[in-house]
Amino acid sequence: MGYMEIALAQKSALRIKGKTATFVVNPQVSVAANAVLLFTPGAEFSSEEAVVLNGAGEYEIGGVKITGSRNEKSVLYSMQIDGMDIVVGSIALLSALQHKLKEYNIVVVDCDEIADASFLTSLAVNAVVFYGDRAEEVAQNFEKEKLQKMNKYSASLGKLPAEMETILLQ
Repeated sequence: MGYMEIALAQKSALRIKGKTATFVVNPQVSVAANAVLLFTPGAEFSSEEAVVLNGAGEYEIGGVKITGSRNEKSVLYSMQIDGMDIVVGSIALLSALQHKLKEYNIVVVDCDEIADASFLTSLAVNAVVFYGDRAEEVAQNFEKEKLQKMNKYSASLGKLPAEMETILLQ
């Protein structure tokens, strides 16, 4: 597989699959993955096969380097998968840490609340992927004309869009 795939795994869970590793973000039930990424600092999750990340730090799983950053309420994760820089986090934490973050090829936003997403243009070079309970409302306010609705988003380093794409996972 020469591409990375981002898809909904369950209602509020996300699967990010690359060539060497698969990550699941905030699952409610156990799923097949190399690692589980939890947004709640110190949260518990039982998995027999996956490594569970739930806080700030630097990690390496399946050849993918991951950095967890947090505030008192939430954790976000930045990583490089198949040569692409990706960050995944809640809209509130991305907003709070925006001045400490670099530019990413793909910004994946958990829209658990309605918020102004205009700051994402300074973080995302190629794509913003919205998902979560309030994703449609946030995405409509962000980029209504170019919004693409899909059940999974695939990207590869050589085929990233020249203009930023706005994706709503549903």
